[in-house]
Amino acid sequence: MRYTNEFDSDKDSIDIYSSTRYEDISSTSKPRKRKKRKKKSKVIAIICILLICLSAVGVAVYSYAYSVINKVERAPLETEELEELNIVTSTYSGVKNIALLGIDSRQDNTSGRSDAVLVLSIDKKHDKIKLISIARDSYVKIDGHGQDKITHAYAYGKSTLLVKALNKNFGLEITDYVTVNFFEFSRIIDYIGGVKVDVNKKEKDHLNSYIIPKLRKQTSLKCDSISSTGEQTLTGTQALCYARIRKIDGDIERGNRQKEVLMAMFKKVKKMNVTKLPKVAEMVLSECQTSLSTNDIMNMGLWAVASNPEIENISIPNDNVKGRGQMIRGAWCYVYDIDKAAEEMKKFILETEPLTKTEEE
Repeated sequence: MRYTNEFDSDKDSIDIYSSTRYEDISSTSKPRKRKKRKKKSKVIAIICILLICLSAVGVAVYSYAYSVINKVERAPLETEELEELNIVTSTYSGVKNIALLGIDSRQDNTSGRSDAVLVLSIDKKHDKIKLISIARDSYVKIDGHGQDKITHAYAYGKSTLLVKALNKNFGLEITDYVTVNFFEFSRIIDYIGGVKVDVNKKEKDHLNSYIIPKLRKQTSLKCDSISSTGEQTLTGTQALCYARIRKIDGDIERGNRQKEVLMAMFKKVKKMNVTKLPKVAEMVLSECQTSLSTNDIMNMGLWAVASNPEIENISIPNDNVKGRGQMIRGAWCYVYDIDKAAEEMKKFILETEPLTKTEEE
């Protein structure tokens, strides 16, 4: 890099390498002018060095983040053809909708059913991240399998078939997914110092009498009983047990608890010392599988850091989309108006109408 260009363009500039000009500026007639220009040169040099150092640090951080993200397990969807993914419109061209699938597995991210089905929407227009949890027992159309629970789509055809089902039923135009092994999130929660969750009496009693004893019996994980109700900091295993509660209410409430834990994690990470963030990212990403490219993830991460987005969430079904439990072919399913649910999601993601009081709550 040359630092003399701006001086070269000025006919009255000083060439500090010329002995002739050095004699001129050393004369008694121009001492003040020489001193000012020397000082200016030093300032410019310091600024240049500072910029180079900052650039080097920026490149190093970017390179490290890129290398970490590049280690995420990649499994592209079986097709990139929009029609095959049941995408026939461009309603969501201004946002990025991603299928976020929670896999409650103790072996890997590819076995069994999807324990949680969420849609993660990246809304850069409003600087928001939006989460929609869909009841895993929702009765929907699944390509090649007629109508069934949406959670079964993952068992039938993994992430590709579940993405197709989300697009076919709700018109979400999803082209990418992320699976997350929620079972392994307990160690990440411990690393960030636990998460704040509001536990009611019914949840506390069920955790202490059933969920926690069952976890202790089936695994080698240690988990203390919940000692009180109200907002409190849960350890990783306590948060895991909390997110697994289902029998005291239902699938929708379970989804809400899972979202609550995820959002509590996000809030905690936002306040953490930046030196701990690379380790958190590495731990989270090690439990994921995705079709997103490294560049996709980096761009979303840089946007999130720069814009500090708000997080909003809703559940389907809800007060605006009434659902009912029904036994179908011997299995308990959630039945509701799919078209109405699709409109509810569209309104929430695109903010085409103000949120109602029910939605805000």
